[in-house]
Amino acid sequence: MFPQLKCRMEGCHTYALKGRDVCFHHAKDKSEILKGFEDLFTRKKRVTDQSIVNAEFEGLDITSARLLFSNFAFCVFRNCRFDGSRINTCFFDYSIFDDCSFLDCDIRYSVLAGSTIRNCSFTGSTMIHSSFMGIDSYGNDFSHSDLYFSNFSLSKLITTKFEDCNLKRCNFRSVIIRGVSFKYSNPEEAFFKNL
Repeated sequence: MFPQLKCRMEGCHTYALKGRDVCFHHAKDKSEILKGFEDLFTRKKRVTDQSIVNAEFEGLDITSARLLFSNFAFCVFRNCRFDGSRINTCFFDYSIFDDCSFLDCDIRYSVLAGSTIRNCSFTGSTMIHSSFMGIDSYGNDFSHSDLYFSNFSLSKLITTKFEDCNLKRCNFRSVIIRGVSFKYSNPEEAFFKNL
């Protein structure tokens, strides 16, 4: 798991970057750090035990990568392709995903809680035991995915597709739903209850 060492700057409670004593916000060489992460994402295709908070990534080809035990809270991902990637025990809480692709991904035990997700496709993915709690979802497609035991409670789901999905033990309690399709899925095996 990523080192849970806090930034040394007074009053900062953000996790420090791996191998450093400051967080991304307080680092002086931000562009160098971003280039290093872009290299991990796109060339090495492996990110393990890393932590970067409040960074912005755009147009990255993260296909067939392995993201393991890492923290990307409050990050922004625009036009990034995660297709075929394996994401295990990663934290993307309160992040923003715009026009990203997660086709045929294997996402397990990960957290996207509080994130804003717009115009993204998660089609054909396995996303089990993951938290999407409190997300704002606009125009996304989760079709043909396995969402076993994932949590979407307290979320806002607008024009989002869950067609032909495994929703067994999936939590949709207290969710705002508008223009959502559960066609060919098994919503009777999920948990729905309004406030």
